[in-house]
Amino acid sequence: MSPDASGIAALDFPYERSPAHGTVTEIAPGVRWLVMPLPMSLNHINLWLLDDGDGWAIVDTGISSETSRDVWRHVLAEKIDGRRITRLIVTHAHPDHIGLAGWLAETLGIELWVTAEEWDIGYRMSHDDGTLIRESGIELFRAGGMAGDSEEWAGSRKATRLPVSPVPEHYHRLEDGMELPIGSYRWRVIVGRGHAPEHACLWQPELGIFIAGDQVLPKITPNVSLWPNRADHDPLGSFLASTQTIERAVPDTCLALPSHNLPFRRLHTRLRQLRDHHAERLDEVVAACDAPRTAIEIVPILFQRQLDKRQMGFAIGEALAHLQHAVTLGRLRRDDRADGAWLYSRA
Repeated sequence: MSPDASGIAALDFPYERSPAHGTVTEIAPGVRWLVMPLPMSLNHINLWLLDDGDGWAIVDTGISSETSRDVWRHVLAEKIDGRRITRLIVTHAHPDHIGLAGWLAETLGIELWVTAEEWDIGYRMSHDDGTLIRESGIELFRAGGMAGDSEEWAGSRKATRLPVSPVPEHYHRLEDGMELPIGSYRWRVIVGRGHAPEHACLWQPELGIFIAGDQVLPKITPNVSLWPNRADHDPLGSFLASTQTIERAVPDTCLALPSHNLPFRRLHTRLRQLRDHHAERLDEVVAACDAPRTAIEIVPILFQRQLDKRQMGFAIGEALAHLQHAVTLGRLRRDDRADGAWLYSRA
């Protein structure tokens, strides 16, 4: 989902366009920007290289694919001034962020730095043959109101291995509030939740740089989905609380480095836009529950476009997140239908 043009116009973008895929651009002293291609509609991810004294620390990896590995080989051979890679920092366990963690760690002999919850998810998913993905998909579609078709829909998704190389067994744990020395600077870890269970953002006040990852994106809203088998039963509430946490911790004047789209300023404006966006959607969802509704019946309210089967999984997850947040707020109630679907109605 995207904000309207006026919302984007309210932000300040120092760069008019992204660098070409595979190029490395300095955007602050000791901070470099690498654009990695992705084989999907969201066709890139921004990765970051941080000066770490005698080498470079990497932030995020791209998916596990031969294209991604070729880009990394080119960058390592020609774009880092002959210096070594010191360590790998991963913001969270989605495949475009952790996908090549295992390959890079093994190839370069470096260690992984990540939060505990994201390591656990990444490790399990990277060693999954597709069973966990398929089973979680079945649970999602059943809870969303598609019990009769849940196995077909889940099976139609890519239930083979995710594009993630095996995540290392050993890692350094990132924790909220810790100060991480990287080169001449100390970067504070700020954990965001909702989009992922324990997403690590990095804030450096002297440079005025905030590595936002997927937690704050300038032109699209991060997907916030409720998965029935996850511990967080109100991910939208967690996401909205995280916007407040970030707003208190990071000044509006920072340069925010998102994982997708362009670096931007006016972070607080964007955080308010995200809260306003979800408040509007929540009102629409509650209004639609004049009779008991399932998530699949709410999807057209949140997504007024044709969705493919992959997108439908994210859409149902997002609909469930809004419905469950309304339950948390006391605006809706949830009942269980005999087939396992969750039914929502006015409280």
